[in-house]
Amino acid sequence: MPALPADQLALLFSTGGVRLALRLSQVREIVEVGPGDGDVRTRGEVVPSAYLSSVLGLPAGGARYALVTEATPRCALRVDALHGLADLAGAEAFNLPAHTLLPQPSPFAGALVVGGRVALELAVAALGFAPIEPAVELAGEPPSLGPWLERELRFSRGDLTFGVPLSLLGQVIESAELALVPLTPPSHRGLLYHGRALHPVVDVGVLYGLPATVHPRHLLLVDAGGAGVAVAADRILGVGMGATADDVLRPPWDALFGAG
Repeated sequence: MPALPADQLALLFSTGGVRLALRLSQVREIVEVGPGDGDVRTRGEVVPSAYLSSVLGLPAGGARYALVTEATPRCALRVDALHGLADLAGAEAFNLPAHTLLPQPSPFAGALVVGGRVALELAVAALGFAPIEPAVELAGEPPSLGPWLERELRFSRGDLTFGVPLSLLGQVIESAELALVPLTPPSHRGLLYHGRALHPVVDVGVLYGLPATVHPRHLLLVDAGGAGVAVAADRILGVGMGATADDVLRPPWDALFGAG
C-alpha cells in the first residue's frame, strides 16, 4: 500500500496531560532529547526549542521529544509523549465551539477526533516561546431571572441551585470524558465529544463565585441561542415549575451562551 502524503496525516502527541495534534506536513523532524537539553541540533542546524507545557500553562512533564516544525523561523516544540499518526480521512475535524474563550490569536487551529478521543490541533504560528496569558473570565455575575411560567430541571453545583427550562434541555449525560483546553478561563471545563459534535463544558457555578471544583458528575446539554453547551452539575434535583422555589438561580441561558 503506498504511503499517504504528509498533508493527509496528523501526528498525535501529548504534553502536560493534554492530547494535541499537528498536521504531518508541518513537522520537519522528530528528535528524542534529554531533560537538560536546550536548543535542538538537527541536520547541521541549531533550532531554538520551547517547552510546550510552559507555553500553554500546563504541568511540566518529561519533554522527551522535540517536534522540529516547518514554521518560519524554525522552532522545536518539546513534548512529553508521542501517540502515532492518524489518517485524516478517518478523523473528524472541528472548529473550536464559539464559547471556547481563548487568547487571541488562538494557539489552536481546531480539534481532531480520532477513535472517539479529542486532540487539539496546534496553530504553530501563534505559539512563540514565552508562556501565553490565559483568557480572562467574562466580567460580572450573570443576572438571575425572575420565576418563569415553564417547567424546569433543577440541579445543584456546590451550594447553589439552578433551573433550566425543559424547552432548552437536550439531554443529561453521566460521567463523560472531557478534553481539557489550556488557557481558557476557570469556568470552561473542557470539551465534550457527543453525538458527533463538540460541545464546550461550562461550570456555571464559577460565574456565581464558586471555585472550580472536581470533575462534574453530570452534564446538561443546553440549547442556548442556537449553541449546544454542556453545563456542569453535581446533582440532579428533579423537575418543577419555574414559578416556585425562589432560591433557584435562573441565568439567561440563551444570552449567556449564545455568543463566544
